[in-house]
Amino acid sequence: MHNNYGNSHTRVTYRRNASFCERIQNSLVAFVVGLGLLVASSGLLYWNEGRAVQTAKSLDEGLSVVIPLKSTDVAFESNNGKLVYLTATLHTDKIMSDPDYGINLHVVKLKRSVEMYQWVEQESKREYDEGGQTRVETSYSYSEEWRSELVSSSSFHSLLGHENPGSMQVTSKVFTADSVQVGNFHLSKNLIDKIKQYKPLGQELINIPPNSGLEFYNGYLYQSNNPRRPQVGDIRIQFEYTGISGKSSLGDPDTVSVVAKQVGLQLTRYETDAGDDLELLYHGEMSAKKMFEEEHNQNIMMTWGIRFAGWLLMFVGFGCLTSIITTLVDWLPIVGELVAMGVGAMNAALSISLSITIIAIGWIRYRPMLGFGLLALSFLPFILSKIRSRGRPSTNYQRDVYS
Repeated sequence: MHNNYGNSHTRVTYRRNASFCERIQNSLVAFVVGLGLLVASSGLLYWNEGRAVQTAKSLDEGLSVVIPLKSTDVAFESNNGKLVYLTATLHTDKIMSDPDYGINLHVVKLKRSVEMYQWVEQESKREYDEGGQTRVETSYSYSEEWRSELVSSSSFHSLLGHENPGSMQVTSKVFTADSVQVGNFHLSKNLIDKIKQYKPLGQELINIPPNSGLEFYNGYLYQSNNPRRPQVGDIRIQFEYTGISGKSSLGDPDTVSVVAKQVGLQLTRYETDAGDDLELLYHGEMSAKKMFEEEHNQNIMMTWGIRFAGWLLMFVGFGCLTSIITTLVDWLPIVGELVAMGVGAMNAALSISLSITIIAIGWIRYRPMLGFGLLALSFLPFILSKIRSRGRPSTNYQRDVYS
């Protein structure tokens, strides 16, 4: 069954509801999946704590041994193989070119971002339980949007009137100089990759070929009959650059701050005793201490992000393990909902407690006092519940008091 309203389509299907035995079987499968998720989340959390400590130790080690260079024009032999810090302007003899659009710049990177105006399908579902079967209403809506990736319309529910081109005439690309210097030192590929502060390229630096059908409008170069009213298949391109070289006509060269190992005239990765590689680059003038502080902050944010992901996996794992409980009572209207709420709260508490326990075990290896403190914290809810239960007077005692 189909209902069509302009660019919206609704498909109605029916699905047989699983029997009680089938739902029990699915719960048993979910139980096995839940065990796998618990193992995976525990491993992720434990690994993350070791990674966080190792990174922190590497950063502390780096800050303690880094040598500020007094000159960026001379590579002193005494600094060879050591971790050095310097601030200097960028320089490259390479010219980043996009010949199709007449762009030639003395910069480290030139980025061409291409988007095509295409049909995009949105899908939403609503389900209605009708006793022995479920009514599924799937709605499809279509809109025209700028997308950097090619959207295949062959998989659309309704292809009629929503066809997209099969390819893009122009693709996105980043042109990168393979030789970049700061002072007299050459940056490694990893350091060059860290130069990312892009700025949009103005119309005056783009040489649009005559009779090309291209038009510059609102920061983009359009391949369209009317950029103000684009049609499906139209292309728009934005050019950006970063790392202005000393020879560039764009203005003053960009300054960067670098912490890396000096190997002759090359700046490359430094291996710490803790086991990490240090190879830092920040835009602008920044002290070595500030650079290491920024890296510490990034490490903290990453650590908490992975902790949340590990907890979420663990919560889903407990949900799979306990799904059989809700399956046994979900046919009871009110009881099923209450049990589901209770099981959900229990899963949240268990996942938080177990996550803290795994984190504590990870920290015991590196910082025993903190690790044991976290371990005690993970058992705090259970300790408090025991204390409350022991301190609560019995009903018989209350009768004796009030009698």
